[in-house]
Order: sequence, then structure tokens, then C-alpha cells
Amino acid sequence: MIDTVIRLLSFLIYIFLLNFFFSSWSVTSRLSIKRILILLGLAGIVSLAAFFTSDSIEPFINIVVTLIAMMTIASQYEVPKRDLFFWMVILLAINFISESISLAIFDALLSPQYDAQNLLFVIITTSITMTIEILIFLALKLIFFRHHLILESLSWPSLVALTSIPVVSIVVLFSFLLAKVNATIQSTYFVLLVALGVLYMNLCILYLYSSFTKQLRKLNQITLQNKALSYQLKYISNLKKSQVKLASIRHDLKNKLIILRGLLEQNQIDEAKVYLQELTDELNVRQKFYTRDMILNYLLNDKHELARQANIKFEIKVLLSEQINVNKDILAVLIGNLIDNALEASKRLPNPTDAAVSLVIKQFQDKLLIDIKNHYNPEETVTRRKRQYDGLGTRNIKRIVAKYNGLYKQWTEGTNYLVSIILLNVN
Repeated sequence: MIDTVIRLLSFLIYIFLLNFFFSSWSVTSRLSIKRILILLGLAGIVSLAAFFTSDSIEPFINIVVTLIAMMTIASQYEVPKRDLFFWMVILLAINFISESISLAIFDALLSPQYDAQNLLFVIITTSITMTIEILIFLALKLIFFRHHLILESLSWPSLVALTSIPVVSIVVLFSFLLAKVNATIQSTYFVLLVALGVLYMNLCILYLYSSFTKQLRKLNQITLQNKALSYQLKYISNLKKSQVKLASIRHDLKNKLIILRGLLEQNQIDEAKVYLQELTDELNVRQKFYTRDMILNYLLNDKHELARQANIKFEIKVLLSEQINVNKDILAVLIGNLIDNALEASKRLPNPTDAAVSLVIKQFQDKLLIDIKNHYNPEETVTRRKRQYDGLGTRNIKRIVAKYNGLYKQWTEGTNYLVSIILLNVN
């Protein structure tokens, strides 16, 4: 009788823990008479199983009861099926882990005096199990579900793969628990089951590896697109500033032309020439023309201005047609990163007067050649590995080149660092 009361009490505590955990999925509860009756029926099954079933059958009944209780409580908070599947496996694994720990503690302290059939065994192991489960549930709630969240569900293949390790751990721990309570278990079937579980787990890990690499590729592509977008936004911002400046010049131009006409009417030719030169200087646009691609042209002008501010000599030569089978934004990102690397290396030179960068972008036949050369300090190669993780880095430049079936080469000649890239089939 006491054994039944203990098991029923532990079941009710577990129901409370499930309710506490799944409440993170919704701020409202949909507790109905039907769900109450189901939970009461499960409590009755737990009580009857303790009385009328053997030790070899009762664990299987308890697993079924636990799973139905999880589904009942989860439906109360409208937990999505995908999330429910994942957390049912995790929570069931937590249950077996807690029971295994409690058995290990009992064996270490009281195993010589009491066996698994003793009432004290039931009281102590159940108490330790519930204490561990309460602590784990509190930790999950505080760490992962501190606030009510709208949780995004994963796809079914990802969920199945993620549950591989918990499923195998459930098989192993459940077999261990059956053996500890003197229930019969065929070792041959147990080994086969574990072997299949390990195989399943490894297949799932391979699937996750493939999925994660695909996601990393997508993330890298998004990073490149974001950087290209930043170049576009910077160009548009600069274009707006130019339009505002041009509108201001037009506003003042009328009055200045009146002054020029007055000088001409008074035959003050020399003064008129000087004044006209001043107007020309004001209207002079400092941006140079390199290519008809507006974003790339702005990028080259922007980098040239940065080099000028840093007192770095920067020579740019571009021969590029309008029709090119390369994403213009990605091309801008590729060239922008090559220039950034060259400028950063130039800034680190011990003698600033040696700073010089040369860039050649040349299209010939169906190929695109990008050559960049800069002076560098050979002594800083020791710190190069750390800098490779800054920005997009050389690895991402190589990845872009590989995407277009191109060739990448980097080498040094004395104090010169050179990078040469050839993209194929660009026409």
C-alpha cells in the first residue's frame, strides 16, 4: 500500500513538473474536463500497475503512461507536434537519467543492506529521482524558457536527427534499469538493440553534418550579400549628398553668373577669368571614372580616398565591359576585400613612405583578371594567422573565386605581396 502511494505521489509531482515546463509555449491554459479525466485515468493505471503487474512489465506500463501524460499536458498549452516529439524524447531521457543516478547513489550507500524489493529502496530511490528531476526541470525553465516565447519549430528530419543521442541513451539506461530491478532481459537482443541505436545515431550525425555545412554556406552567402548591400547603401547615401550639394550650387549659380556678366559688361576680362576659374573649381567633381558599373566605380573611388587619407599611393587600372557574367555585387565585395587587405598591410609598414598599392582589373576574351600588389612587412607573418579571422578573410575570397570556377594565387616577391585572380567564362 505504501509503495502504491509513493508511486502515485511521484506521478502527481511529475504531472506538476510537466505543466510547469510546457507552460512556456502559451500564456493561456486550455485545461478541459477531458484532459482531467485522462490524467486521473493515468493515475489509476499507475496505482493498479503497482498492485497487479510484475516487475518486468510495470516499467513498460510506466513509460506508456508517462508519454500519454506528456501529450495531454502539451496539448493543454498547444505545443506544436514537432516540439512535442523532440521534448518527449528529451524528457523521457531525463527521467531515465534521474532514475539511474538515484540507483547509483543507493547502491553506493545502502546496497549491501537492502535489495530492490525492499520498501526503503522504493522510498529512497523515488525521492532522489524526483529531487533530480525537479532540479533539471527548474534548470531548463530558467535557462531556456525564462520568458514566454514564440518558439520556431525545426523540420522533421532535423528533429529526428537531434533526438538520436537521447533515443540511444534511453535504450541503454532502460536496459540498465531493468537489469537492476532483477527483470529478465535477453543480452543478445539488448546488444542488437544498442548496436542498431549506435548505427542510427551515427547516420543522424552525418545528416546533421551535411545540414550544418549547407547552413554555413547559406550564412556565408548572406554575409556577402549584406556587405554588397552596405556598398550599395553607402553609394546611394553619397549620391544623395551629391544631389543636395548640386542643388545648393545651382541655387547660388544664378547670382554668381550675374556677377560674371557684370564683370564682362565692364570689360574686366582678367577679373572675369579669375572668377570663372573659381567657379570651375567649385564645380569640379573629385570622383574619377573607372567603370560604367556605378557600385564598383563608387567603391574604387571610396577606397582611393581612404588610401589618400592614409598617405598610401594607390594606382587603379580598369578595363571592364558592361556585359559580364559575374554578379556585380559579389564582384564589388571581392575587389573591396582585396583592397582592404592591401590597405591594412600598407598601414602596418614601419616606413609609411613605402606604402603603395597597385590594382589592375582587366577583361580579355571570356576571362577576368584581377591583380593587386602592395608592400608588406615580412616580419609580421607571425601575426597573420590571427588576422585571417578578421572580416571576410582570404578563405572567403577563395570561396567566391571557386564559385565562378576561377583561379587564385598569392605569393611574395621581396617586400611585395601579390594576389592574382582569374575568373573564367565571364562573357
